[in-house]
Amino acid sequence: MLPVSTHHEHARYIDLVSPQGILAIKHFYRALRDTGESFFLMDQIAEHLQAFLAGDATLDGKTKAALQRLYSGCQEIVFLGDHTYALLRPKIGVKRIVRLHPQEDRFEEVSRDHYLQVKDAYVQGHEIASRRGLLIDFEPFFADFPKVKDPSGMGEGISLLNRHLSGQMYREPGRFRTALLAFLQSCSLNGHNILINDYLSSPDRLLRECENAQSMLSDIGPDVPYSEVAHDLRKLGFDAGWGRTSGIIHEALSQLTRVMESSDPELFERFLGRLPLIRKVVMVSPHGWFAQDDVLGKPDTGGQVTYVLDQARALEKRMQEHFNECGLETVMPEIVILTRLIPNDEGTTCSQPREKVLGSAHAWIVRVPFRDDGGNIIHDWISRFRIWPYLENFAEEAASVITAEFQGKPDLIIGHYSDGNLVAHRLAGEMDCTHCAAVHALEKTKYLFSDMRWADMEHEYHWSCQFTADIIAYNSADYIISSSYREIGGTADEMGMFESYECFTMPGLYRVTSGMDPQLARYNIVPPGASEEHFYPYTEKDRRVEPVTQSLYQALLGAEPDDVSVGRLDDPSLPPIFAMSRLDRVKNLPGLVELYGKSESLRKSANLVFLSSLTDASQSSDIEEIEQINRIYALLDEYDLHGHVRWRGARLDKLETGEVYRIIADRGGVFAQPAFMETFGLTVIEAMACGLPVVVTCFGGPAEIVLPGECGEVVNPNHHEEFAAALEGVVSTPSKWKGYSNAGIERVSDAFSWGAHAGKVLRLANTYAYWNYLGLMNRDALDQYVHTLYHTVYRPRAQAIIGE
Repeated sequence: MLPVSTHHEHARYIDLVSPQGILAIKHFYRALRDTGESFFLMDQIAEHLQAFLAGDATLDGKTKAALQRLYSGCQEIVFLGDHTYALLRPKIGVKRIVRLHPQEDRFEEVSRDHYLQVKDAYVQGHEIASRRGLLIDFEPFFADFPKVKDPSGMGEGISLLNRHLSGQMYREPGRFRTALLAFLQSCSLNGHNILINDYLSSPDRLLRECENAQSMLSDIGPDVPYSEVAHDLRKLGFDAGWGRTSGIIHEALSQLTRVMESSDPELFERFLGRLPLIRKVVMVSPHGWFAQDDVLGKPDTGGQVTYVLDQARALEKRMQEHFNECGLETVMPEIVILTRLIPNDEGTTCSQPREKVLGSAHAWIVRVPFRDDGGNIIHDWISRFRIWPYLENFAEEAASVITAEFQGKPDLIIGHYSDGNLVAHRLAGEMDCTHCAAVHALEKTKYLFSDMRWADMEHEYHWSCQFTADIIAYNSADYIISSSYREIGGTADEMGMFESYECFTMPGLYRVTSGMDPQLARYNIVPPGASEEHFYPYTEKDRRVEPVTQSLYQALLGAEPDDVSVGRLDDPSLPPIFAMSRLDRVKNLPGLVELYGKSESLRKSANLVFLSSLTDASQSSDIEEIEQINRIYALLDEYDLHGHVRWRGARLDKLETGEVYRIIADRGGVFAQPAFMETFGLTVIEAMACGLPVVVTCFGGPAEIVLPGECGEVVNPNHHEEFAAALEGVVSTPSKWKGYSNAGIERVSDAFSWGAHAGKVLRLANTYAYWNYLGLMNRDALDQYVHTLYHTVYRPRAQAIIGE
């Protein structure tokens, strides 16, 4: 038994628990047991603790404060036999599992494996849970990978990585210079070497010729084009790629000299970031309906389509700018968005094998079909929860298509979502290129007990495939980008999405003692932007097209109900509360209708207007969508909202979406985002960019986008009265409305830019390519472990879906 005071890092939490505190904790546990339940989650723990502390007059203030600190962020409490187990979270990214016996006066720390067995016993019973099954542990493979110690540094992996590398530079300068020289010699574009040639055979020669080249360039002035100095530079060992003018080349070589002679991590990051290493990019997004028109709002199809298209345009633009800066004006970037071909395209372009990305020069949507084991094409859309059996064949066929498209292999693969990253993992392994994993969302945190009760939900959601794909794809990726901090580290009280995968169990399938460690320097926050072309302030009247504005106004607010619209507005002059999302449970559109219906004062102050893909459940084959539609109709009747609500089924393009936000802003409305969990919240920044004030969920990315009380409101959507009051406060207070509108425009302009996003993604690719080139991580062993999981767990589970 370990005395808790020996754990120095968290002693301040435990040392505060006096003998009186331990006694109080035993009483608290007894009160929990008296409820008849054996398992409690964070919200339940907090609620019961507050009731216990308020009801026990014998506890002094110091003991109460100690218990509140101890259980702040406590994720779970489980009873098994006489023991009580608690999963404590003293700080972000840190978990500590302890148990307490009624006859003991101190906590005993237990291992993750032991605790997961306890959770299995809660689900399966002790006898079955005691049988040792598959244990998944990724920790050994990342033993030498740098880790973030300060939680505030989570999501800044590149900074930590460069500090780590600079430490190596300082300790072993000779080894570092040799490695950097070899890396630069390996750099190529279009199959041709760039940057340096074989003449620079040693670090000393590289440094010497750097000085000679800088001296030569200083003598001719800064504006001489590269073509006029190319011959002289090649003789010194320097090929194309350093800059378009003598001045830029001089600065780049000066930076190289300083990198070779110093250990400044920021300088090294800037140097690696300026290298023109990425020309061919594959972006993988298989699920849903991926096209440029008429798909938003269809099942499994929403903001990710806009994100991927805008990211593709931004990457192409930034790569072309970068090539020009580097003196490689004839080099053209190439981008392929790899997605699924759906022959029964329902009037979209999803049946077209190739589709040019509008607004790009060399970016294409390339579609590959799903096939069954017999090689036959699957013609219809398939839910994201059931696509797993088709991804392996999809990846194999896609590899051939991409090779033909590029006439070679890509330099970078960006996976989107779990399915896209599983495919990206397969492609990157076969094509030997860098894999960037873009998160968007991890399903595990969206559905309560989706891990422990996975077997009960397997037929509908297939979590065994989903979660196994996640731990395979994200652990094998070279680096990970997320849109918000909460995706990685969560908050002081709630685990982030990745942290939730660090330690969990799926009873009867496997236990994970180290799945995804959010402290590893692999996670980087790279928020997306809002298209400046489509999302601009409502006050810029000269950019707006009046016929478009009037048509959308009539369809959204003024027209009578029809086949795609429900409800008319008795008083259309009232400011509209506006929402727009897919009809997924986590988006919580019915919750918005309910809180609006409950608030009489809000109904008098504003109308409710919202857009979704459909208003008729008979037109949907998606279970969640059907449930959400039926729930909304029931609420409209329950609260007699006819005359107050306008609900329209529509799929808007970006031009229309931006104008809808501006129409709502014209009328003093507010954008509501009431999701139970939102990974980032692209619609939030789009609305803000248009000058439309926002009231958003406290769960996920929107709470990082919106500065509460400055550019909007952040509220728990489960607290209906508070959410309704926030909405009413915005639409009823002109000064607040105007302040939020102006501050929102400024916030998006300052913090959310696609240009900055693209630049950071490319800099990250360069840095992690160099890290992998050094080969300091046990990559071969990791790949072998992932390969084993894929073939022994993922593939059999995926194949089982076909027989259902």
